[in-house]
Order: sequence, then structure tokens, then C-alpha cells
Amino acid sequence: MTIDNDKINQLEKLIDNAKDIVLMVHANPDGDNLGSALGLYHVLKNAGKKPSIVSTDSFADFYTFLPGIDKVNVFYKSADIVKDLMHTAELIFCMDFNAPHRVGKLEDILKQTMAPKVLIDHHLYPDENFFDLMFSRPGTSSTAELLYHILKKSKYASDIDYNAALSIFVGIMTDTGSYSHSCNDPETFEVSAELIRYGIDVKKVNDLVYNNSSEQRLRLLGYAISEKLVSRPEHKAAYFTLSREELKRFNEQPGDTEGLVNYGLSIRGIDFSALLTEKEDLVKISFRSKENLNVNRFARDYFNGGGHINAAGGRSYENLEKTVEKLESLLPKLKEYYD
Repeated sequence: MTIDNDKINQLEKLIDNAKDIVLMVHANPDGDNLGSALGLYHVLKNAGKKPSIVSTDSFADFYTFLPGIDKVNVFYKSADIVKDLMHTAELIFCMDFNAPHRVGKLEDILKQTMAPKVLIDHHLYPDENFFDLMFSRPGTSSTAELLYHILKKSKYASDIDYNAALSIFVGIMTDTGSYSHSCNDPETFEVSAELIRYGIDVKKVNDLVYNNSSEQRLRLLGYAISEKLVSRPEHKAAYFTLSREELKRFNEQPGDTEGLVNYGLSIRGIDFSALLTEKEDLVKISFRSKENLNVNRFARDYFNGGGHINAAGGRSYENLEKTVEKLESLLPKLKEYYD
């Protein structure tokens, strides 16, 4: 991967001139988000800086093995600490999100900060007017892989240690679905191989992420697949819905529905899958697709969202029933979203 030398020089100067550095993650952080933020956290710490990670929300408990995860400052648990970190930050890294609204309830605080903001992200359509320095590569497998290329090009390559390598590896592994998608570029595997040389036990890491569920999570997934799957083969589509009452019944925790949407695509002949989960003030929607069906455009056009061609998110401010009705009415339009 070619990284602009001028941008690397700008990045090094920004880091050199800062001590207190905040790494921000998006709302409902996933493996790539946490992995890239923690990877950079360890590098900056090794370089003598004082980094902090802030998040609006908690994260899935199967990520708790990641070194440094206990240092993530969650806004709803420690609002005053997060506000103070943001206020005193001399530099802010925006990890794995392309616009300030992606940080949820921290959006206003992020917008009010005066510190320079560096974007490291692989999503489409970044807000170019918001960030002071941008590393945006939508074609990259993950933000974690992009971060590794940036670090290797910079003077901070020597600050990558086992903890940083493990975090970055988990970011790549999870955002490619354990190397099942978004990984046709040989560089993704070359980077992974370099990270493994830091001493990573791949089987152990895979088990900790994918074979480390609570019993309640398995029961929730089983219920959703058995009772909540709707198939519309005439539109090559499937979707799941989960109400607040159903989520409460299974004592849903952050990350419990992660991966559920992918099961729709395992049905023969299905190119589009969606998961609609009812939250307190909105319906959160995850979209996945096969081949060249562009769910990024679909999410942007109809559900206040976006993401990647085959993986995107959205939200609806109508109730669950009306959101389902809207989705159903739009399924015939899916044929217009094949690029």
C-alpha cells in the first residue's frame, strides 16, 4: 500500500507536539474499531505519549481479552472523565468512523473540541471538512490493516509490540469475518503474517472471539434464526427482527447479536440480509449482501446510514412495525442496487 509521505510527516509532527492524545471509537464499537484503537494506544504509549480511549458505548465481553481494554473510558459509565479527557486532549484520533455523528452521544463534545483531529478509516464518503488530517482507504479490509501500513511507514514502527500486534490482528480478523470477505488483496494476508510473527496464537485468538459466547447469547441467536427469520426469495432477500421485549427476554448484552445478520446470506439464492433491532429511541439496522449488491447505497438512500458495498448500517426513527413495513416495500427496489 502506498501511503503519502507528506501525510506521514504531518502525522509525526502532530504526535510529536502532543502529550495527551485521545483515541475515539464509534458507537457500539466492533472488533476492528477496538483493535485499531488499542493497537494505536499501545504504540503511542510505547512512544512516551499519554493516550486514552473514549467510547459512547460498552463492547462485547468476548473482547475483554484484548490487552488494555480495561482502559477504555465508556461515556455512560464515566461521563465526567470522558469530558475531561476530550477537553484537555492535544490531539484526537478518529478511529474507524467517517463522520462525527458516528460517535453517538459524544458527537457534540467531539465537535466542540479544539484539538487537531486525525481520521484513520476505511469507510466510504468521509466528512472531508471535519478532519484536519485524513487517512481514508475504503478499499482496505479494515481500519486495523490501514493503521498497520501507516505505522510501518512512520517512525513509530519500532513501537509496535505484541500487545499492539494482537490488537491490530483481531481488528483485521473480525472485520473480514475470519478472512471470509473483504480479503482478496494479498496484502491483507501479508500483514496478518507479519503480525503473527510477534507471537500471536491464532487458534487461541479465534476461540476467544468466536467460541466464547454466553449461553444466553446462543439461545438468542437460536431463537432469532428459528422464529424471527423472514425469507423473501422472490427478492433474493431475508431479514430478522428483534423487539426490545425479545432482547430483554434473553438478557441481551453488547455484541450478542453480532454476526446474526450474516446467517441470512447462508440461504441459497439470498443476496441481501438485514437485522432490525428495536432500541429505546430508534430501530438499529444492519445490512449485508453478496456479490455486487450495494447495501451502502441502499442504506444511504432509505435508512440514514451507509458503510461498505457489502456491509452497511442504518437507523429508523419510526417504530419497529413501521420500519419493517418500509423495508418490505423497498425490497422490490433491490434489483436497482446491483453495481
